[in-house]
Amino acid sequence: MTMAGQGYAAPPMPIWPYASWWSRVGAYLLDRFVVPLPGLIVAGIGALVAFKDSSSTTTTYSGDYYSESSSELTGVNGAGIALMVAGFLLTLVILIWNVVFRQGTTGQSVAKKWLGISVVRESDGRPLGPGMAFVRWLLLWILGDTCFLNFLWPLWDSRHRCWHDMLVTSVVIRAR
Repeated sequence: MTMAGQGYAAPPMPIWPYASWWSRVGAYLLDRFVVPLPGLIVAGIGALVAFKDSSSTTTTYSGDYYSESSSELTGVNGAGIALMVAGFLLTLVILIWNVVFRQGTTGQSVAKKWLGISVVRESDGRPLGPGMAFVRWLLLWILGDTCFLNFLWPLWDSRHRCWHDMLVTSVVIRAR
C-alpha cells in the first residue's frame, strides 16, 4: 500500500570500483596472447615437424596469350600436421575455458585474476554465468574487430564500459 504521491521506482544502480582502462587492456592482451601460449607452442612445434623436410616446386607454362603456373608441395610430415591441428584445438579449448567457463563462473579470467579485476553483472555484482560470458566474448570479437572505438569507449564512459559490456549489462570492476 502506498501513500498518495508515492510511486514505485527501480532501486538505484550500485556504484562499483570500476577497473581502469589500462588494467582492462592489459588483461585483454594477456588473455589473448599469453594464456593460450601452450597451444600455440604445440602448433608451432607441429608446423616445424610438418614442413622441415618439405619442398615446393612451381612450374610456369606460357603461351602466346596466357601464362599459367602451378605449385606442388612435397615431403610434408603428416604427424606434424596432426600435431599442428592438435595445438590449434588446444588453443581454442584454453580460450573457451578461460573466457567462457572460468570468467563466467568466477568473474575472472586468468589475466583478470593476475591484474585484480572482475567482470560482473551491473545489477548485483555476481558473475555473468557461462552463457552470458560467451555472448559477451562473441560481442567483443564482433564489435572489436569491426570498430576499434569499442576498445576506447571506456575512456569516456562514466562506468568504464565497452559496447559489449553495455549490451550484456556487465561492468569490469576492481576485485575485492
